Amino acid sequence: MGDVHAEDKQTKKSLLIETITKECTTSSHATLQQIHSALSKGHKLEATVLSGGYTNYSYKVYIEHEPELCVFAKLSFEYALWNPDKSAHYDLQRTVNEYEIMVSTSAKTPDSIVSPLALLDIKHDDQNMKCLVTEWSKADEQFCNQFIDGQVDPRIAPKLAKTLAELHLIKDFDPSFNENVMPCMLSLLNDTMAPTAIAASKSDNPKDRTEIYCKELGSELIEKIMNSCIADYHKKDCLVHSDSHVFNILAESKPSIDHLEEFGPHGTVVYVTGKCRTVVHKVEILVLHYLSPLDV
Repeated sequence: MGDVHAEDKQTKKSLLIETITKECTTSSHATLQQIHSALSKGHKLEATVLSGGYTNYSYKVYIEHEPELCVFAKLSFEYALWNPDKSAHYDLQRTVNEYEIMVSTSAKTPDSIVSPLALLDIKHDDQNMKCLVTEWSKADEQFCNQFIDGQVDPRIAPKLAKTLAELHLIKDFDPSFNENVMPCMLSLLNDTMAPTAIAASKSDNPKDRTEIYCKELGSELIEKIMNSCIADYHKKDCLVHSDSHVFNILAESKPSIDHLEEFGPHGTVVYVTGKCRTVVHKVEILVLHYLSPLDV
């Protein structure tokens, strides 16, 4: 089955290249200045679609024939395709918040979070979008690959713990941070996820392992779990990532099998975007470089 969003991704790619090209002419960031210098010499700026999530598209933007001179860009939309209510608004302020969190956390844990370079506005066919541009991650492989291979680099755990701790310990946050995303997320929980899980728990013919598990737990426990999850969105304790699983973390690629080493020399790890809860609820926060095809 082909990519139903392929044409849209290409259209937005052209808009992205045009916007970043303009930003490079005035940016004070070294990487964007280098890209501007290359463009001034007649080189071409190109972009490769990395993934198309349900609330954004992600790209590698680079100088043609010089792929190492590159940045990461995420184009965020005002809607969420995973929401059955197609009229539901998914506030772009979430991307502004991502940028602000990246600025503060990348300064504290620069080895585990990429530096943000720009936050840009793009409008096309009456659609408003935000473009978040960051440095390219020095880690380039999903952490899940190590789990699949059955060998996990022990150097990664303390780095992950330190990064999350720095995020959790931020004190000067606004209690209403990312509250504008709450209606969209709660509508998904209340109107889709909870009814679906409860229905699965009562099904006489569960279709997959998730429905089987819901059936095993029973409707009473499933309802308690969903109510607790919904109530959790209203808590305001601290900033948390809330989606820090192995698909949302990048690690250093393993060496060639010819070298016989299990892991690379540096034990590099970088957090990527996920659905995060801050003080209030779960939101998208690109504290972090994104390369996961599972982004929503």
